[in-house]
Parts: sequence; C-alpha cells; structure tokens
Amino acid sequence: MPTEITKPIVLDETAQEGVAYLAAIAGALGADASGAIKHFKQLKMLSRLGILKNYIKPGQLLKVAKESGIYVTVTGGITAAQADEGAFLAAVGTAVTHGYEFIFDGAAWHLEGQEAELSAYGITYTGTPGEGDAIVVHVQGDTLYLEALGPDYDHAANPAVEHTYSFMFRDVLSYGTLPFCPAQFLKAIAADEYPSGLPAGTYYLTLDHGAYNGSTTQDGSYQLTTTLPIPVGGGIRHSTIGTYYSATADYTKAKILAGTWTTYDANGEVLESGLATTEGNSGTSLGTATSETRSYMVGTHLNSTKRNWSGSNYALGSVILMWLTSALAGAVSGAVASWWRRVTEFDLPVKTTLPGFLHGLDPELVDCIEPVYKRTLLHAWDRTGTETFIDAVMTLWQPSMTELGYGANSGVYETSPKADGTGAAETAYPLYVGATDADRIKYQGTTARYYFHRSPGPSHATSVRYSTPSGTLHGSYARYTYGAVSGLTI
Repeated sequence: MPTEITKPIVLDETAQEGVAYLAAIAGALGADASGAIKHFKQLKMLSRLGILKNYIKPGQLLKVAKESGIYVTVTGGITAAQADEGAFLAAVGTAVTHGYEFIFDGAAWHLEGQEAELSAYGITYTGTPGEGDAIVVHVQGDTLYLEALGPDYDHAANPAVEHTYSFMFRDVLSYGTLPFCPAQFLKAIAADEYPSGLPAGTYYLTLDHGAYNGSTTQDGSYQLTTTLPIPVGGGIRHSTIGTYYSATADYTKAKILAGTWTTYDANGEVLESGLATTEGNSGTSLGTATSETRSYMVGTHLNSTKRNWSGSNYALGSVILMWLTSALAGAVSGAVASWWRRVTEFDLPVKTTLPGFLHGLDPELVDCIEPVYKRTLLHAWDRTGTETFIDAVMTLWQPSMTELGYGANSGVYETSPKADGTGAAETAYPLYVGATDADRIKYQGTTARYYFHRSPGPSHATSVRYSTPSGTLHGSYARYTYGAVSGLTI
C-alpha cells in the first residue's frame, strides 16, 4: 500500500511554525512537499530528536481513528469472503473509514493498481473468481482525539530514548462498563495452605476490627458449611462483611449474620451461593480477617474485609489498565473478558464482550507508543516494608492526581521517574500546570462524567481517586464503573 493513505492526524494552524525546517528533513520523515505532518511515525521521529515541542503545544488536538467494524462484500464468482481484523489493519496501516477494493485480473488480485496477496491482508474467500471480480473490505472507523500534554515529562523504559512527548485521550472511555476492580475474595484458597484444595465441611472465620470503619462491633467468629470442595485458586466471599453503612449504629453482628457466603472455583465461577452465616467457632478456622486499619496478615491468604465488599485500589491490578493495554478481540457473550488476567490471589474475573482498547486503534499510532515508567502510591495494605509507592513500566496509563494538577497523593508525587528511581517531576503535566477544576472536566459525548485516576486513596484500601463532572477531586469505591481517560507517550 502507498504511504500516502490519509492518516487520522491533523495539526491546527499554530502547529505550522517551523514548517520550513520540517520540509528540509521531509525526505527522512516521509513528509510531503509542504512539510505537513501526516503520519504518527513523523511525530515519533521529531520526538526522538527533541524538537516535536516546536510543532505541537500542550492542549493541541490530534485526530485518531479507531476501527469499530469490518465487513466484506463480493461480486462475480466469489460467493463469500472474510477479513481478519488485526491482520487487515496491520497490512493497510490505518483504521480510518475506507473501502478497499481488491480486483481479480484473471491471474492475480490487485489493490489500487498494485498486485496484492490476499493472505497478507488476512482475507479468505470461497468460490471461483473470474476476471473483473472484486472483494471489497469496508472499514468502519470512529474518531478519537488525543490532547497534547507536553514534552520530556515521562521517562522511557528504553534507556536509548532521551526525549518523549505525552498525550491523553480527550474523552472519557468505558464509562458505566468497567470497574476499577470488582469485589474480591475474602479468603483465597492457596496451595501452601491447602495443597489439595479446601475439602467440604464446616469452617469459621474470625473478624478483628473487621467492620468497614475499623470498629470491633461486628467482631466475632462466623461459620459456614460447604458441601463442595474448593480447589486451589478458588476462594470465599461474604455478602456483608466489610460493607459501608452511613449510620454507626448499623455496624452490628446482625448485619453479618444476615449475610451469606459464596464459594468459587479457580476460574472465578460460583460453586455454591447463599450459604448461611451462623455465629460460632465449630469446625476448622480459616483465620482472622481485618479491615485495612490493621496490618495485612502475610501468609493467611485473607484479604481486607473492605476489599471483600468493594474491590481493591491496587493500581497494577486495575481492570481498566488491563483493558487499556490489550489489543485482543472481544470474548463471546457470557465469557470472561479476553484481556482479563489475575494479578492477585483475590481477584474475581470480569465478564464482558468488550475488546481490548488497543484493538482497532490506528496501528501506526500503536507502533509509536513508548513504554514509560509510572509512579503510584501504594495503600498501606499493599506494602511489604517501608515503601510508600511502586514504579512500573506502562504503555497506556490512567493519569494520576499529581499529573492532573491536584498535587501530591499523601506526600507522593505520582509522576514518571527514571529507571534508577530519580527524576520524577513534582509538578503536573505542562497542560495542567495552574489548571482549574473546570480545566479537568472530561466528557463522554456532551455529558461531563466521573473518571478514575490510577491514584489510590490513602485512607481506604478500596478507594480510588477520581475527578467529578465539575472537575473536583474525590475518592470512592473501586467496584464503581466510573470512566477512565488514558494517556500514552511517543
């Protein structure tokens, strides 16, 4: 395919400063005679040279195409044809809306006058083609917008990359569809504790400062009786342990006793549900569970009681992060998401047909994404020593409260360090330096939405920082399906 196919990127007029310089290096970059930037690979080249900042200023918007569907029509002796989405988009190099007509000349297939091997485009067909027969692949694309955040803020994981430029999708993604993290197991069945799984029988679990608010009013030992064994990798949840109540008087044992137990297999499928809760310590102890006001009991495979009710704010276990960084096609209805993976022993799967966010995103843009280091606060429950944060390499990422201009998160500036842990900025992205709450409002269509950050709330193991529809900073439960905005670096 010729490289002149229109790419889904447009620079506004202010980005044309220095066009003469760009034109001078057009041969190396593949730019046209006017010096106009038409390809993401040009942006990557300019970024590597450290001069992209001369062309793109914080706040400028770039158009990005994302394929939303492919269908195929045929003529002549071809009775049917199909095109593999991933292979086809990789071959044509773009996800813009377009119809690609492959014509048979009696001996070979041609696309836009050039001989084309259908297998290279992921195309298969049935029937016998004759001269002049055609297969037309129709790509349907949506338009997304990237907003420039600024240069040299994020540090690349590749030490050879000295300069970067970061962007963020302008609009809220996944609103109302994906939680940050769903409710988790309270007790995980692990091989070191139960090598053959947990046999059927009567068990009890003890609460110590186990109420949502860390009080002792719900403390005691609570029993369950199972009739099916729970395999290694499975777990147990309770419907009311760790629940938030607005009135302190509601934190009673009666609330726990009114709840029921559910057991799960290693795939997160329900084994038994509605198992009664009784008070007592008959049978075998499963251990002592606590809210995050106490230290995590290493080796007990017991979760925070609050994460049993409302999920985890551990950023690297975020369902949204898994979705953002996957290019996998969607799963069939009723199945676990194709891109979901277990990060901790307490995780329960998410079932959705939603494909990974990278699936269908302009392939040239995807090829230009540079993995970078990101720093994120660790909630006390997730710490194994004195560390207060974790650094991890990310491709696509949710911004932090620091990066959006809200400041440090419990004393931690959640920005981008170098590989040795130094060099993390203590300010927001250039776009958000001095920003007001109104500047941080994000939309889904024309509706302002809540959107999660990657930042955990420091006071609760279930709380994730988010921006409200008015742009103010708050925190709430990981199980909520607030939207997300995503950043990337080239």
